[in-house]
Amino acid sequence: MKKLATLGLLLLSVSGAALADARADLQKKLATFERFSASFSQQVFDERGEPMQSAGGTMELSRPDRFRWHTQVPDESLIVSNGTDVWMYDPFVEQVTIVPLAEAVLNTPFLLIAGSDGHRWQQYDVSRQGDAYVVKSRNAAELIKEFSLTFDRQNRIERFVVIESGGQRSEFSLSEVDTSPTFQAGRFQFNPPSGVMIDDQR
Repeated sequence: MKKLATLGLLLLSVSGAALADARADLQKKLATFERFSASFSQQVFDERGEPMQSAGGTMELSRPDRFRWHTQVPDESLIVSNGTDVWMYDPFVEQVTIVPLAEAVLNTPFLLIAGSDGHRWQQYDVSRQGDAYVVKSRNAAELIKEFSLTFDRQNRIERFVVIESGGQRSEFSLSEVDTSPTFQAGRFQFNPPSGVMIDDQR
């Protein structure tokens, strides 16, 4: 019994070290670029794996914590982070919601890839599954259950998958990837159009 207990502790220790190594490796890969832009195509599946819809748009980031996610089809929406606050704009209902960055990360973990705060990653477990890095939150209340990232041979993100707590899965494929884009001043600020309802939750 004592030998079994010792073996169990050893396995837990090895597992914990592997998770820490995977997290450090992922952070190292993400730190190789300060700026990033790409076009994305998205396929959404329900909890049974049945296709629901397709979407497409662009993503841009600039460290630390500045992020712009623009869905263009089939319906337009925009998420913009200036490093402190996050705007979530829905043109169809003419409303923008503003939340602090720390709160937005809970529901939009993509913001982790634009961050440079190592402490934020301590709330997530990272493992390797084949070529993918799988990130799981330790907070069961988060909307996103897990997401995974896959890199190409140039260490550029080429694909990621998001699984929500209800089982819905979104698969994203990236193209036109640029790890040294030039952004105009104000690219990561959002000024609501006239007449838009503002829900400021800061």
